[in-house]
Amino acid sequence: MKAAVFETQGKPLVIKDVKAPIQTNDGIVLKVLATGLCHGDVHIIMGDWQGDLDIKTPIILGHEIVGEVVTDGKKVKKGDMVLVYNAFGCNSCKYCKLGYYQYCEKVKVLGVHENGGFAEYVKVPDENNLIKVEGNPFSLAPLADAGITAYNASEGIQNGDKVAVLGTGAVSMLAVQILKFFGAEITVVGRNPLKLSKMQEIGINEIIFSRGEYAKDLSEKSTTRKFDYILDFIGNELTLDDVSWMLSRMGELRIIGEFGGTLRIPEQLIVLRGLRVKGILYGKMEHLTNVIKLFQEGKIRTFPILYRLDEINSAINDLMSGRVIGRAVIVP
Repeated sequence: MKAAVFETQGKPLVIKDVKAPIQTNDGIVLKVLATGLCHGDVHIIMGDWQGDLDIKTPIILGHEIVGEVVTDGKKVKKGDMVLVYNAFGCNSCKYCKLGYYQYCEKVKVLGVHENGGFAEYVKVPDENNLIKVEGNPFSLAPLADAGITAYNASEGIQNGDKVAVLGTGAVSMLAVQILKFFGAEITVVGRNPLKLSKMQEIGINEIIFSRGEYAKDLSEKSTTRKFDYILDFIGNELTLDDVSWMLSRMGELRIIGEFGGTLRIPEQLIVLRGLRVKGILYGKMEHLTNVIKLFQEGKIRTFPILYRLDEINSAINDLMSGRVIGRAVIVP
């Protein structure tokens, strides 16, 4: 089968023929219909997470997968279209028992620890991680990572809550739609004028253009001076610096982006205002089923931008250059 293989850090993926996965009793083979391209893939390629993740090359990346079942399983049948819940835990630790498989110390993720979806076929270790779906696979694929993460990042936020969203990528575009559905009052801060225009198209009224000093621009330009929640979809020094001062009493900073920033908050600020800080990584199975339901009801859109498998390196360059307004989706 044809695949895009990660062989060398910092180098383009190699398009080549590799051996296709074989159906066995301990997994299900999918014909890949579409796989979203995530900033996480870029972080892996560029070596940004070296030391944090054990990536053994060569490997096929791609963790945001929708595919068609090739052979009948116990719960899925040949021809079923499925999304992959992509966190395979030990099923016995306290995190797995709570449904937080992504925090299992033995977690495996397709496209990170095992071959993923930037190929014509992929093997899924456990069919319990497959969710049957209907519709356009290109639009569905981003739900498998961007969607579930956006829902997790938005969970618990209620009607009337004031929320600042930092960043304008695919995950934040989904999150603001979910927050709108929840009835939150949303302010979006970003650096990319085209992505900010897309946010306005979505229906976000308060848009703030920043040249990089996110907290300062949020403070100076927002009609709201304090926020119940700040959702940071970037997570670098420019977003984390001083942003906690923008939280209202008992406010919460949720960090979703992983661009290597360092969070510094005065102890007295946390104590006297009762602030909370929460990291968001992927989500639970129920988050995925909930976001699929919102999508099927027409409450959210994913804005897929299609690239053929042999165009994946162009897609990566476009993503790194800020030219992808939505989600880049790779089609074999």
